[in-house]
Amino acid sequence: MGEGITTQWILLAFLQDQRCSSQEYKKELDTLENELNKKIPLISNYSSLWRNNQDCFSDGDEGELQTDGHFCSDIRNICREMQPDVQGNADDVGAARQIAANLIEIADQLNQSVVSRASDNLLRRMQNRISQDWTSLLSFEVERLMRQGIPGLQQFPQEKVMLTLTMVLVQNIGVHAPTLLRSFFSTAVQYINENLQNFIRDQGGWGGI
Repeated sequence: MGEGITTQWILLAFLQDQRCSSQEYKKELDTLENELNKKIPLISNYSSLWRNNQDCFSDGDEGELQTDGHFCSDIRNICREMQPDVQGNADDVGAARQIAANLIEIADQLNQSVVSRASDNLLRRMQNRISQDWTSLLSFEVERLMRQGIPGLQQFPQEKVMLTLTMVLVQNIGVHAPTLLRSFFSTAVQYINENLQNFIRDQGGWGGI
């Protein structure tokens, strides 16, 4: 895997590989990707690849992400079948999408009602605090869920579950409050890099996740 894979691109791939009907949310994702390409470019037309992925669905597809936090049931097949037809480092794009797909498989096993309540609690606290406090709020919510226990995920390392939970919370916050997405995205990247980087490094980097 190339050096272009970073926490930012993995998280973005995770967010993009969910079908959502909210145009405002999609617009925020586009803006976020453009900002990332200016700071840490991965590939020149990554967005066109994502849009081609989105076009694989019909508007009424039952697999799309709804505002209750449910995930697209067909995403794994799409990630397997899609071949990057782009210029630039296609290997990095494919790697980012495969890593995201692996994490989505774990996310699919989460109790969505529990995650939705956690997202609502987190959003309510975020709206009453300045953005500099969001990292601690995210950390509190992830750790609370881990202490509470996540049934059915005992086969996964605790850190991998925490990583998935973090990304799911970003997804849900973005769907419910799109204007907060870009700021909370940065919060999540900071949280992952500060708390889970050792785990990622011990796996041999993102490619081992």
